[in-house]
Amino acid sequence: MGLLHDRRSHAPRLRSRRIAIFALRLFWVISTIWCEFGVFFYSLVHCRWPDKVLQLQLTSATKPTRVLLIADAQVPNPAVVGSSWLGEDTVTSYLRKSWSVAYRLHPDIVIFLGDTLSAGRYVRSREEYDSYYRRFESIFRHGNETTFYFIPGNTDIGLGQSPSFSKDASQFFAEYFGPLNQAITIAGHKFVLIDAPKLVEEDYQRHAHGQTFEEWTPLSGGPIAFLRSTAKTLVNVESVVLLSHIPLSRPASKSCGPFREKGSISAGAGHGYQNMLGKQTTEFMLKALQPSVIFSGDNRDYCEVLHTIPGLDGPDVKAEVREVTVKSFSPSRHIRWPGFQLISLIPPIPGSSSGPTIADTSCHLPDTVGIYKRIYLPSLVLTAIVLLYINMPLRSYHRRLSPVSGRRPPGPESAIWSTWSPHLQRFLKSPTDPLPMNPNTTDHATSRSGTPRTSPLLSPIALFSPQDEIEDLMSPTHNTRNDHEDNLGSSWVTEDEGEYLDNVPVFLPQPRYSRLRRNGWWSWRAPFGSRGRRRYITIRIPQWGNRLTPGGQSLLFGTPELLWGFVCDVASIALPALISRLIFGWMFSSV
Repeated sequence: MGLLHDRRSHAPRLRSRRIAIFALRLFWVISTIWCEFGVFFYSLVHCRWPDKVLQLQLTSATKPTRVLLIADAQVPNPAVVGSSWLGEDTVTSYLRKSWSVAYRLHPDIVIFLGDTLSAGRYVRSREEYDSYYRRFESIFRHGNETTFYFIPGNTDIGLGQSPSFSKDASQFFAEYFGPLNQAITIAGHKFVLIDAPKLVEEDYQRHAHGQTFEEWTPLSGGPIAFLRSTAKTLVNVESVVLLSHIPLSRPASKSCGPFREKGSISAGAGHGYQNMLGKQTTEFMLKALQPSVIFSGDNRDYCEVLHTIPGLDGPDVKAEVREVTVKSFSPSRHIRWPGFQLISLIPPIPGSSSGPTIADTSCHLPDTVGIYKRIYLPSLVLTAIVLLYINMPLRSYHRRLSPVSGRRPPGPESAIWSTWSPHLQRFLKSPTDPLPMNPNTTDHATSRSGTPRTSPLLSPIALFSPQDEIEDLMSPTHNTRNDHEDNLGSSWVTEDEGEYLDNVPVFLPQPRYSRLRRNGWWSWRAPFGSRGRRRYITIRIPQWGNRLTPGGQSLLFGTPELLWGFVCDVASIALPALISRLIFGWMFSSV
């Protein structure tokens, strides 16, 4: 009855434990799918092409041309980063998922605003660069209906002189990604793509010679020569869009607008980078091109400022041009939300001022740091608390029989093993009453001859006389009976104890060595005699396969078993979430 009672009491706990484990597994599978993939789709729910701004100019036959701007993709070098145990590094995985959802907007043209490769300037061999380019292609997959354009950044081709920079970086970039400087026409708008790192290097040379831009003789094939030649072709162009990796010069106190996360862009330079173009370089570009809008990158965060261009007709005539620094497409410690820029274009009508012909908007990607802080970390803590609770052992307190208390253990027992018999009714009113401390025995009831071998197993036969039973309960040592022959093994008996074992009463067959299994333990038990009484030695061996009792208790080694159960439950919960992440990651990589 005791074991049956334990099983019944543990059954609700066992069911609740299974339900808790299943609920945690389901929760982590859903959370993993959402945090790793679902948030990317959700982040673009409100991201739309800015066609409504051009509504006044749209007709039934006019369809806007859509351009997607990506800055600072920072594709890792596979020869350096390699792959993680989940298949690929976190940056590559983030880029792959971000591009998968951004490409669903169906852009006509995609322009990369520099720093496309995070370590392109360090690649010295063509084989390594070819592998690097294939990694880029595996991430930014696209159809023939979408055209890609690129401008170089300082991490693509380097900026300044350094022995660690590859001398062939510019050549490799031009071969795989396209010209360093180029001018293209999109929907009647002239896009000028400038090589900003080489422009900075040539500007240093010009400044070292102490010459102005008007006095300076441009380097052959350099960015200044390209700007001068391009400016001559823009006489009848209605709209010019300037694209530069490095932002143009502006005062450090100038605000970047409400969409920037923090701070502003200030002047600064270091090994292989420069935060802004020079002031004279900025004025030269604005006067030469007179752009309608400027887009730049490199700073990682969004920034929107207005630049003033002195008019050509007089010093009091001024024009303003808007510059937008596009957010980084790859995750960065400088920002929480990466992003990209959408541009809608319609052909401008010469001499018409009925409305804008170009419109842009910014879109944000998921905040990976916030996901870990607000979702993963609290979920881990909550999961740990639940697992620790359901693995805590249940403690049941059952009073066992002792010579002092004289109480029986709960549940029915056989009379041949019970210390209580009907002959004790003179002294005990019930089997659970305590024994008298000084019982007076005046008459004896002689036990019947024979042994339980010839009687039914559960028959209430008195194995000893009442006096002997009381003495057996009250005294650890008592007189032995000489009615039966001892058959204990001599290997367990010492010479001093032999005289006692000659008269040990045996009513049942001598127990053999036995192996028992209880609560996840394997027990080996052997009998021996001591001071005229039969005793047992038991050796328990834990079984790791049965770490829990039916009620969910952890009994092996106390705290180590609690830790072992906790680790096993964590593994059982994490495995389905990991499998789902791998499956969805494979689906994204194969799209």
